[in-house]
Formats: sequence, C-alpha cells, structure tokens
Amino acid sequence: MPMTTTHALVPLAAALALAKTPIPWRLVLVAAFASAAPDLDWLFTHLLHAAQGSIYAHRGATHSLFVALTAGLLAALAHRPLGVRPLTAGVVVAAAMASHGLLDMMTDSVQPVAYLWPLSSVRLFADWRPFHSSEVHKAHLFAQTLTRFRSELWQLIIPMFALAAIIRGFRWLIERSRGPAPVSPSAVV
Repeated sequence: MPMTTTHALVPLAAALALAKTPIPWRLVLVAAFASAAPDLDWLFTHLLHAAQGSIYAHRGATHSLFVALTAGLLAALAHRPLGVRPLTAGVVVAAAMASHGLLDMMTDSVQPVAYLWPLSSVRLFADWRPFHSSEVHKAHLFAQTLTRFRSELWQLIIPMFALAAIIRGFRWLIERSRGPAPVSPSAVV
C-alpha cells in the first residue's frame, strides 16, 4: 500500500494541477489529512484487536467511498473555516479521501479494499495494480520505510507531481493563448 504520507500528497498535486486561484491553506491541510485518514484503521486493528478480514480491520470501512462521501458532507457543513463554498469543501475533501482507497486497490498487496462498504463487504482490487507494496515489520521499520519511500518516490510521487506540472503548464498555455479577458464597458472609467 502507498505510505500514509504519499496519500497526503495527492491533494497537493491536485491543487497544483487544477487550482485557478490560490487555494486556502486550511482546505489543503484538511484534504491532505482526509486522504491519509483511512489508515487510522490501524487503531481498530492493533489497539482494539479487530480480526483480520473484519470490516473494521485495515482496508475495511474507513477505506470506503461511503466514508469519503461522509467526510465530504462534514466538510461542506464546516466550509466557513476552510474559506470556500460548501460544494467546493465537500467535493475536495471527499475526492481526497476517496483517492486513498483507489490507490490502495492499485497495489500488489495481499489485502483488497472494502471500497463499496456498506453496500457490499466484498473487498476489491483494481484490474491494474502497478504499485508494489510490502508489509512493514517492526523489527525492520526504518529500513523498510526507506525502501518503500524510494519505491513510491519513483512510482507515485514524481509521476504524480510531473503530471500535475504538465497539466498546470497546458492550462497556462491555453489561458495565455486566449489573451487578456475582455473589459466590460461599465469597468472603464
């Protein structure tokens, strides 16, 4: 599975690629937290001893589209501190959180994702699984984390930000080719 920190970078790359105006930093932070939050299911797995394969274990309910949509609804309700309209807050946070389950489904891990919970408890993998994933053992935490980071840097992080920069560049070229926006007669003094 991608590391939690890699998941948190997804909203930053999306902001680079898609934002027309500066995005409020609070919204970016909340979206980054939302995209990493599904991995908080380790609390259920390790502290509450949820059984392997339980909907509350890793890659269960917290990785579902339903939980992402719920987080988006909560963000829409709390949009004022985020500095955006309700729809913007909801869509950004829901998309950020939903990206977590999608990325996890694209790994070669042995554990699929309950992405459609509560409609279905069936766990899913994507047909295309290009990302290598390995379980991290406590005894080798530092070495394995460094190895995983290097792998994710080349497989996910660099390509994600390169694609975001390319999209941003194309958007800039298109806006530049259109020329300056027309001035309305009422704006001329």
